[in-house]
Amino acid sequence: MSLKFLFKLCLLCNAAFCFQFQKDCVSTHDFQTDRIATSWAVRVWAPREDTDARILTLVSENDAGPSLRKIDITRTELHALFGQGSHREKNSSLLPGDGISPGWAEFRVTSDSRFKVWVAGVAEPLVDVEDDVRAERVVVRGSNVTVNCREPMVIWNVTEDRVAALPADGPGRYDLAVFSRSPSSPVLTLGDQTRVLSWDPEANMVTTFTSEPRALPAFIQHNFTVECSQAENHFKCDLLAGQNETVVGSVSLPHGMNAFSIHGNRAENFIVILRYIKDEEAMDGNSNSSPEEEVVSRSYLFYERVLQYCPLFLNALLAVVVAMIYVKNKKLKMVIDTLKNQSPGIKEMPQEPSFWRRLCREFLVISETSCLAAALYFTESLQLEHIHKARQEGNQPKTSKSDSSSTPTEAPELRTCISFNCTT
Repeated sequence: MSLKFLFKLCLLCNAAFCFQFQKDCVSTHDFQTDRIATSWAVRVWAPREDTDARILTLVSENDAGPSLRKIDITRTELHALFGQGSHREKNSSLLPGDGISPGWAEFRVTSDSRFKVWVAGVAEPLVDVEDDVRAERVVVRGSNVTVNCREPMVIWNVTEDRVAALPADGPGRYDLAVFSRSPSSPVLTLGDQTRVLSWDPEANMVTTFTSEPRALPAFIQHNFTVECSQAENHFKCDLLAGQNETVVGSVSLPHGMNAFSIHGNRAENFIVILRYIKDEEAMDGNSNSSPEEEVVSRSYLFYERVLQYCPLFLNALLAVVVAMIYVKNKKLKMVIDTLKNQSPGIKEMPQEPSFWRRLCREFLVISETSCLAAALYFTESLQLEHIHKARQEGNQPKTSKSDSSSTPTEAPELRTCISFNCTT
């Protein structure tokens, strides 16, 4: 096995395991919850320019009743519709304080004996009613909705007929990334101007300063930043890339923007990732979770982290195993070459085992050791169970005459199994 093959194998493992795709962070406009969960973390976009626009709609409907509950939330008001049969009841109320701040709004929705809705930054729930609807699902509608996304990111799928429309809130910094399984040439639209994201092989990063665009390589997360600022008579956006945040593009607009978009060329498919900074103070103010919910949330995050970093650990372990096998093969080659030089007349020489044969042999050794350990553990557990039963039988009251003597009862005979061979 050559070093070149080893290098290609490691690159293949990195391509398979390095990118973690968070499916819960893919944005949508309509989402249906499952039937099992009773608590959901909902994130939506709240625009600055329209305070009366509905940013979140929650619909719970039970056809067996029939009963209905519909809640519409704007940045400043809440509108609720309750229906039971032919009866309809509407309620409206103002949100406390200044309402919901523009940008990404974090909600928490619970549905058990009561239906509650919280928003980050407000201590009291916006909705707290008896759950008379008993709906199996809750329909969530809004702008760029994500449900149970635990990371500060939003993901858009870009296909041949789908454009990623990313919301913006005027001047600021927007950290973006593009990932694809095939070479792609994303087109970034800022206002009425477009820029094609191209690959700079010398700088090893994204650029737009080129007369001959090159497609972005596949299986690489291409990071770049759109940084916008308001000047005296125009609105400027710079594209930054690389560790030193080199300017790789620039756009000048007559006025600000509240959105920008990214689309592909021809039949390209890729994803766009927007990372943002959460308002930690606002999130800390929303501390209405019960102890049970906090424990479940922490457990969920723990197992999520385990699943997230497990592929990285397996990748490193595979690299170590491959390197060990490579070193062993190298030593065996040296021994064979030495024997050939010392004894050129020997007809039969030790045969060098193939890479996959040695890998299979190592795997069988590890599997045999694991099976033996499991068998010993099972045997020990079985022995402890027999001893426990014997002690329980020895402590039972004796009713027959033959058992009235003071002679202690012998414990039942135990059998010890090691490597699947049982002896008494």
